[in-house]
Amino acid sequence: MLSVRKNEYPSKQTVNLVFRERSINSPSRAIPAFLLFLVFLALFVRFGVQGQLQKMTSAQASLEKVQADLSGLVEYNRDYETVREQYSQYFNDYLNEDEAVLRDRLDVLTLLEECVMNQADLSSISVQGNICRISITDVPLNTISGIVADLERNPQVQYISVATAATENNEEGQDRQNVTANVTITLTGGQDR
Repeated sequence: MLSVRKNEYPSKQTVNLVFRERSINSPSRAIPAFLLFLVFLALFVRFGVQGQLQKMTSAQASLEKVQADLSGLVEYNRDYETVREQYSQYFNDYLNEDEAVLRDRLDVLTLLEECVMNQADLSSISVQGNICRISITDVPLNTISGIVADLERNPQVQYISVATAATENNEEGQDRQNVTANVTITLTGGQDR
């Protein structure tokens, strides 16, 4: 016959929970990991912190040295402006390239005084760059020729042109004709001083 079986539950009363845990906390693994961490920490401190601090310290020392040199030079050049003013009275090194090629205006006035003003009166003077334009009125034509000849002999003058001339009748007759002349004088550069 068939026998009916009763539901039976397991009869084991104890559980075997023993197994080997693999943990980082075990001394055989923790000590090498800690030593490896210390090696990385020492390398980081040596190259990442101390190296950067040494670079910063040496850069700061260099900066302080340069600043000390600069302050010494500033103190040494304290009176530069007064020396430059005195120096520039005698030399033209303070001029830029455009100004250096121009004839000195005092030389131009001296030239006009020596070659023109002792023979005729000037009604106007205009100096732009190295070109001087003068207007001479009420002088004989041969005086204008003499003035031009005197100017052409001067080494400061490159060339001369008489731009316009107008004749006026003179009360004394036709022997002497007075003219008004506009003279353009092109001067040489200012470098030959």
